[in-house]
Amino acid sequence: MKFYKTLPLLALTLTALHSCIADEPANAECDIVKCWIHLDEPEAVFYHDYDTLAGEPITVDRPNDKVIPTSADSVVFSTRWNATVSEPVPLFIEVTPGAQLFLVEGGSEVPFVSGTSVDLHATAVGQYAEQHFVVRSEDGKWSRRYRISIQVPPMPSYPPEGFELKFDSYELNAAGQYYVWTESNPFLTDIQWANGNPGFRMSKSSAKPYEYPTVAVGEGGVDGGPYLKLTTCDTGAFGRMVNMRIAAGNHFIGSFDVGQALNGQSGALAATRFGQPFAHKPLRLKGFYRFSPGSTKQDKAGKPMDEADICDIYCVFYRNTDAEGKQVQLDGANVLTSEYIVGLARLNSDEVVLGSEEWLPFDLSLTYSEDVAEADVKENRYSMTICFSSSIDGAYFCGAVGSELHIDNVTLECEY
Repeated sequence: MKFYKTLPLLALTLTALHSCIADEPANAECDIVKCWIHLDEPEAVFYHDYDTLAGEPITVDRPNDKVIPTSADSVVFSTRWNATVSEPVPLFIEVTPGAQLFLVEGGSEVPFVSGTSVDLHATAVGQYAEQHFVVRSEDGKWSRRYRISIQVPPMPSYPPEGFELKFDSYELNAAGQYYVWTESNPFLTDIQWANGNPGFRMSKSSAKPYEYPTVAVGEGGVDGGPYLKLTTCDTGAFGRMVNMRIAAGNHFIGSFDVGQALNGQSGALAATRFGQPFAHKPLRLKGFYRFSPGSTKQDKAGKPMDEADICDIYCVFYRNTDAEGKQVQLDGANVLTSEYIVGLARLNSDEVVLGSEEWLPFDLSLTYSEDVAEADVKENRYSMTICFSSSIDGAYFCGAVGSELHIDNVTLECEY
């Protein structure tokens, strides 16, 4: 074929290619992906230099590569309890490709250039400047509003009765789809409770709030008030399609990244980020429970297993930095096996009473594999998580639909 004969074909190809590029839809995402601040001496204000980067590690293998969870609408940098920030600080924000970022000033949206200094002063507990930002998608049809602040936590203190956790501060999420909890104990105001409800919504968006795996019950607890109900649920046709047939009811200290949750089993394990820095040494986890197993435990393929389902309750205390000073964040794959764990308490499955209508006590003591220095604990070099699950193998999508765990009046006793 002569070259001149290829010209019409080449022109047609280029025209088609240009049409494809021109017709490509604009990005509809409008999220803050990363957010960090710059300080000349970060460890004078924060416990670790990596605290200047907000968000959660992408994976345990990339501990210092952190992103803002897709479900978040606020970004909070937490300082040392005795630190202050009085001058404007350079704030860096990365958004999804093509999106535009605006700072809200006096009700107006002003384009914001990443790295610009902003007033995020934090002078005492509850005294801080909160800045509002809007991210608008490339196609202009969507937007999200974020709150960004630096906050000073209360001075770590330990009440003589221990830290009481009663799960009585809850509400429906902003869209009214499922329950979320905040910690009402005034000594633990920075503790964040999370669960897999946002992931369940992706598989069963038609579910009512009381049909989710993790639910608040308003009365009937140990003292007659609210309690926590965790149920292993069927995830429906979508769950079967992606080989994630059940969702165990769970509730834990940490965070849940819904963006990871549906990326297969490995993504679901990575979605559960366990633990927060904790300036106390845990000794015992006590509380009350009721557990009734579902009729048939199944494996991830949906095949019946020759064993009964059982619940799980544990407390983990672990080193949150490695030898190089990088952040350590446990997830569903290693929360009970990581080399960084120094203290562990876990419910003995053989001692669980099945089907009781009465509230039953549990009392778990942490076993320590190494000494921990009080000075290091108070410098937030350790993290702690507490976790409850209606199916012990729920993280691997094994469990019995209908297994139900009730939890109430939990107390964490510490050495200091």
